[in-house]
Amino acid sequence: MEDIKERIIDETLIRFSKVGLKFTLDELVDEMHISKKTIYKQFKTKADLLKAVIDYVFEGIREKEIKIIDDNSIDLVQKIRLSIICLPDKYKDIDFRKVYQLKSKYPDVYEYLIYKIENSWDNVDRLLIKAMEKKLIKDMPLTFVRLLFIGCIKQLIASREMLKVGLSFSEIMETTIDV
Repeated sequence: MEDIKERIIDETLIRFSKVGLKFTLDELVDEMHISKKTIYKQFKTKADLLKAVIDYVFEGIREKEIKIIDDNSIDLVQKIRLSIICLPDKYKDIDFRKVYQLKSKYPDVYEYLIYKIENSWDNVDRLLIKAMEKKLIKDMPLTFVRLLFIGCIKQLIASREMLKVGLSFSEIMETTIDV
């Protein structure tokens, strides 16, 4: 990824964490000391920028999942747990509890996020199958297990109630997987 594009995405995540979707591109360019034209060279609209942020976050999740899977010091069941709640370290402080704002303000971006959530389970699926084959977890239909987690994640990001819980998104996900 180009350096300027990555900087814009990183700054967008920071702004989103602070104020949700209320940030403007003017605020973004002021903070970055770049022109608005620089942003529009990379992204046609704020919605395009938000979709790029989603891609970037999911790319980071995928990279972290691979590190977890390749780490021989982690047992298989723990790999499943860590992969399901996986967020790259650089996103640990981002307040993903504000994602619900996408649903009303940028419904196409929200639908894109849902698509990514529903279709990014390849690594977890492989771990689940392996754990079921080794009888480390209960053998049940993979689709059912995946739908449980997807449904839970979708419900969590769709609700502003998460802001009232007093836990970070990472803590909420960890609590969810512990249940």
